[in-house]
Amino acid sequence: MNRLRFSTIAHRDHVFCSPLSSAKADQLVDLLDLPKSARALDVGCGKADLLLRVIARYGVAGVGVDPNAELVRAARASAESLGISGCVELHEARVADVALEPESFDVALCIGSTHAYGKFDQALTALSHLVRPGGQVLIADGYWKREPAAEYLAFLGASLTDYYNHQGNESAGIAAGLVSLYSCVSNDDEWDHYEGLYCLSIERFVRDHPEDPDAAPFRERIRAWCDAYRRWGRDTLGFGYYLFGKPR
Repeated sequence: MNRLRFSTIAHRDHVFCSPLSSAKADQLVDLLDLPKSARALDVGCGKADLLLRVIARYGVAGVGVDPNAELVRAARASAESLGISGCVELHEARVADVALEPESFDVALCIGSTHAYGKFDQALTALSHLVRPGGQVLIADGYWKREPAAEYLAFLGASLTDYYNHQGNESAGIAAGLVSLYSCVSNDDEWDHYEGLYCLSIERFVRDHPEDPDAAPFRERIRAWCDAYRRWGRDTLGFGYYLFGKPR
């Protein structure tokens, strides 16, 4: 099964490729309080909606990086429609392949894309190196709401150590030398909407393209995924947003 294609289709109708609502996105953007001279970075930007909101809200320059060509195309189209394409530089690439000057950004965003660096701790360290003293890191990742069932871990191909709990994510930022400024989590409605659209997009693709060679494996995968979310995921895996400051 083509996992990149599966993920792209599954996120076709999402504004954000994470369980983030537009209202919560605006709340997070409002917290940043950036000057017009600021530069913003979004690692794993996807469709770049959050980065574009930062640019539009504060009139700053932005850089987005994502290896998914289709999502980057969508980001460029959104920037064009908002009239801010001249303020954003979008790279269709892995972050490791983009030259980013250390301490050259005022805020670094990484929403659900910590895997770009490996794990959560590694992402915190890398993003901290990219922001100036006095800058900010807004990072989001999963966390365990409770100890996961062995069957759920087996389904995900994950281990207990792949995530911290919510407090553990905040503590990881502090351990990395950052100051914890704010945190919040996705609520059940945001999760249900995210997972609902994820399943709906694949089911409709399979319905409309029955002869596609990916149709059968996509159908099998999405139905197993939806069952796992209802059975375990909704009560076990959370998604948290953490705003850290880099000391001057």
